[in-house]
Amino acid sequence: MILNKINYTPLLRTWWKDPIFTTAVGFALALHLAVLAIEFAAPTQQDAAVKEIAVTLRPSEQKVEQADFLAQADQKGSGTFREAHRMSSDMPAPMLEQSAGEKQMETLQKTQQKRELNFEEKVLMTTLSWQKQAEQTRRKKAMDELNSQFQAKAAMVASLEAQYLQRQQNFSRQQKIKTVDGIQAKQDVTAAYLEKFRQKVEFYGNRYYPDQAKQQRLAGEVRLMVILNRNGGIRAIRLIESSGHDLLDEAAKASVRKAAPFTGFDRNMKDISELRIVRTWRFDPAEAEFEVH
Repeated sequence: MILNKINYTPLLRTWWKDPIFTTAVGFALALHLAVLAIEFAAPTQQDAAVKEIAVTLRPSEQKVEQADFLAQADQKGSGTFREAHRMSSDMPAPMLEQSAGEKQMETLQKTQQKRELNFEEKVLMTTLSWQKQAEQTRRKKAMDELNSQFQAKAAMVASLEAQYLQRQQNFSRQQKIKTVDGIQAKQDVTAAYLEKFRQKVEFYGNRYYPDQAKQQRLAGEVRLMVILNRNGGIRAIRLIESSGHDLLDEAAKASVRKAAPFTGFDRNMKDISELRIVRTWRFDPAEAEFEVH
């Protein structure tokens, strides 16, 4: 019971000051650290033997069969297997699949391009058709406008001609223009005057009958209208029907010019301001003369 009363506190507080105790603890720690370092750092005998065997292996001179099962026993078998496996296996399958996919994509692209070209051709043909139709419509519209303008101008010309004819007729009535185109009756007021006109024209016409017409023995009939004023002067000579020979046509006109001027209108023709004489000049190569009918 006396021991129970002993106070151990001073002993507990000064244990670390004991040199023997601290030296033993330090030696133990150093020993444990050395053992642990050797254990983890140095290889075991078994590991060294395995590594030595792996390093000292040599390729066999004999051909190794079934190299895929004996690759660990012989380095040559392992390499031959890999080479044969590489040469005979279907390793490029992904590349083949990729190539097939590229070909399929190329085919799709060509098909798409062909469709696009066909579509562009259809669009071009449609556009050209529209342009052609528009051009035809434009030309038809232009032709219709021209025809309409032509019809309008033709109607205007016809109207002007009708007005001119009407005015001419009115002027003829006012001016008292008389036209004789045949053998007039003896009782006609112009009968005597027309006979004198015929005789004088035939006289000068036969007198100056063209020599070239005689040599070529040209024959034909020329129909003229001779317009005379009140004093017997020539206002105009109009060719109504040609003989077919310019030489005879000019000879007929020349006979009228050479016979002019004619006498003035007599008292029986006092109401006439202009006389239009229509006659036929007939050339006869056999007699080398012509007549006025």
